[in-house]
Amino acid sequence: MYDTNIENIGKMIRYYRKSANMSAEDLGMAIGKSKATIARYENNEIVLDVPTIIEICNVFNIDFNDICTSLMHTVEKDSNKNPFNNNLLYLYYISKNGIVISSLEITENKYSNHVLMKNGLTNNKYKQEYTGVLESSYNTAFFCLTNAISNPGLDKFQIEIDLHSKKDNKYYGMFLGVANYTHKPTARKCIITKELITSEKNLVQLFEELKIGSKELQSIATTQYWDMLNNTIEEYVINL
Repeated sequence: MYDTNIENIGKMIRYYRKSANMSAEDLGMAIGKSKATIARYENNEIVLDVPTIIEICNVFNIDFNDICTSLMHTVEKDSNKNPFNNNLLYLYYISKNGIVISSLEITENKYSNHVLMKNGLTNNKYKQEYTGVLESSYNTAFFCLTNAISNPGLDKFQIEIDLHSKKDNKYYGMFLGVANYTHKPTARKCIITKELITSEKNLVQLFEELKIGSKELQSIATTQYWDMLNNTIEEYVINL
């Protein structure tokens, strides 16, 4: 159901603008409006038409529903806390038959959780930086990250973590992106921890956990979609 309450729509525009670190002037320039007009949108002094809402959605790279859904959904989005209760996390996923380790540095502020991802950690160095945001609900954490230096071929990551999957201080989820060696969309398992894992024994164990299991492959064949079963983990990448 769409929310026609102008006050809620104004709040959502302000929420996404601040989450994107944009000023009212920046947003106005992006859609051909003045800073004063953006302020009037956010303060509920002007009723927006549908084309203007779509323009704003395009600037924030969000869906029309994200601004115009019901109040219940709006309240959930405003409850945007860091569910891990830790501002430094470590991400693990498989690439080319090995494990890639990345750090996720979270900075919390009033409106959102900003994330700096240092991808490919090795010997106190890393390959690339990505920046983005962390959002969460009561059962899912969602990271959306973009190449911080350049963005060839829309170099973006999305990470979705099942917050109820925690086992042995590890969270399990799915890593979506474009493979840098095939430039094709990929979906793979990932694990997040609060402490960096470096021992060879534990990394070998992680590697086995990050594989897609036979039961999952059977489920994919039956349902035609991937419902991750993190308790039977045995083989890994799906190239689309």
